[in-house]
Amino acid sequence: MNGKTHLHKMVSKKIFTTGLVLVSACSFIPACGQPVKTPATTQPPTQVENETPPETSTPEETKSEEVWSTVKIFTGIESTTTAPFNISSTEWRVIWTIDAQNPEYAVFDILVYPQDKSGIITKKISYSKGTSGDIVYIYKGGGDYYLKIITANLGKWTVTVEENTNRRINCPVQITYVNYKGMDYYGTTETGRDIIEFDEYVEIKNLSDSPQNISGWVLKNLTKGEPAFVFPTFKPCSCEWYTNWQECIEKCYPPGPCVIEPRESIRVYTGEAHPESGGYCFYYPPGNIWNNEIPDIAVLYNREGQEVSKKSYVIPTQNSVTSGE
Repeated sequence: MNGKTHLHKMVSKKIFTTGLVLVSACSFIPACGQPVKTPATTQPPTQVENETPPETSTPEETKSEEVWSTVKIFTGIESTTTAPFNISSTEWRVIWTIDAQNPEYAVFDILVYPQDKSGIITKKISYSKGTSGDIVYIYKGGGDYYLKIITANLGKWTVTVEENTNRRINCPVQITYVNYKGMDYYGTTETGRDIIEFDEYVEIKNLSDSPQNISGWVLKNLTKGEPAFVFPTFKPCSCEWYTNWQECIEKCYPPGPCVIEPRESIRVYTGEAHPESGGYCFYYPPGNIWNNEIPDIAVLYNREGQEVSKKSYVIPTQNSVTSGE
């Protein structure tokens, strides 16, 4: 079977004359873009994400109960855009200090951006004359962020990002394994290397005793930033998986919700539908989503865009046995 025939078979859909539409086993999801780094002289966007602090307490009231962990520390003397960093808590804070040689003319702004929503500011932090530092709390997390820092007439500045470890997001649905090296090869790249591995997969398990609906959740390669797989509203199902139409109708209609049963696992393959593990797969013609030479990071986000699980893998030496981390 050649590569084109194989890919065509994966994305084909059958429509019954009775009006039954079967859910495709593979989803075609466009790649996710990276944040655009605008020059420091550009006026920042005015749109800011809504954030709602907890109703039960304020940072001052819960100070004695909080445990803060450092995520990143950034320092500099000029304007910059930082590298992305991950927040796994629903409460975090930005601690900044500056050395203003001429406080009257100093400019210091911190714009907090979510990595997957370029142009929408999560928080804007501005210098007030007469101050040399402050702590600003943010009540939105579970994802990747970056900072755009705008300065003028300053000496050294320091920005520390911390998260409240008591409010980290816990989820029973976890990535448990990344099979980064597939064995199926259906073509070659322009360099002549066979790296189109459609049977790579990421295994995701429900560690709880109750079904977990993952409709609208997103799985992607965090290292590359693409591609992204969005879990469908209903479980994948195709008549190609069954020997006759009657069996297909019994199994696929009505379509079932996209859930992982208690203590069960599913797999999301690079380009093959495997019914025994859920039938989920990327539609990614280049193949080889997971790097065989440098470990990538698989990340899973819930419907709200909060990160719920992250996992990398170990690439063994030549004399070691291949395994996921």
